[in-house]
Amino acid sequence: MSGITMSDAEPIILHLVSEATGQALEAVMRACGAQFQDTEFSPRNWNLIRTRMQVGRVLAGIRAEPGPVLSSLTSPDLQAMLREGCGRVGVQVKNILDGTIHFLEQQTGIVAERHPGGQYVMDNTYRRRIDAMQYVIAHDDGQKATDLTKADVILVGVSRTSKTPTCFYLANRGIRAANIPLVPHAPLPVGLEDFPGLVVGLTIDPHTLLEIRRSRVGMMLPGRSMATPGMSETSVKPYIDPESVHEELHWARRLCARHKWPVINVTHRSVEETAAAIIDILEHNGAGHKLPEHDT
Repeated sequence: MSGITMSDAEPIILHLVSEATGQALEAVMRACGAQFQDTEFSPRNWNLIRTRMQVGRVLAGIRAEPGPVLSSLTSPDLQAMLREGCGRVGVQVKNILDGTIHFLEQQTGIVAERHPGGQYVMDNTYRRRIDAMQYVIAHDDGQKATDLTKADVILVGVSRTSKTPTCFYLANRGIRAANIPLVPHAPLPVGLEDFPGLVVGLTIDPHTLLEIRRSRVGMMLPGRSMATPGMSETSVKPYIDPESVHEELHWARRLCARHKWPVINVTHRSVEETAAAIIDILEHNGAGHKLPEHDT
């Protein structure tokens, strides 16, 4: 039987039914869907489904657009209603949590509470994440660079190396991350060189950086001004000059090497992958640096 490619068939409608925000389902869908390069999925998101009335609304949507269902419902009653309703429509349902919950019940000897949205509670972990987010906002792009003592990690790198989005991703994991732009011939903030915690340098391929910066200043869009907020014509020229960019990156790498700061190349990494690498350093290779305890 020959394979069906995206050019041969319509996208597969996939219903994602969650009792919470749907993040777990979306993560599973991204991870698994990436293994089907020749198939296109068209997701239908049904979030915060916690009552029989809401399940009824989901079933009406499935009847209108039949397609397989991925679920993360934990309520046995709602699971049964969804499964029975889908059976009448003739579509399959897979609950992504059941196998893991059953495994943990076997390992612990404890019956799971199956509390809807149980991972979203305003406990110490939640408050730590909010605190970390506020810290990132206050210490973004070199702000409050004289007050770095409460940082769990400091990211350094030349302009446009994904420092800010990586910091925000880390904050969502409860990690206070500050970021410092590295500018040749500019002095480093007081306290950075003596920072007792983890400092990580971010670098990038010079050709990729040039493309990003040129897009930033509008060179790839005819009719757009060369200037960008905070930049003059004089500062723009070296910002996108190939030779200057190469020298800037080499200077930053030498600086990190001199201070023995680990360096991560973000050229072919997503923000999530960069953050995962930083977390790995914090947990395992950071010369005693550990992820912060989730308390206040």
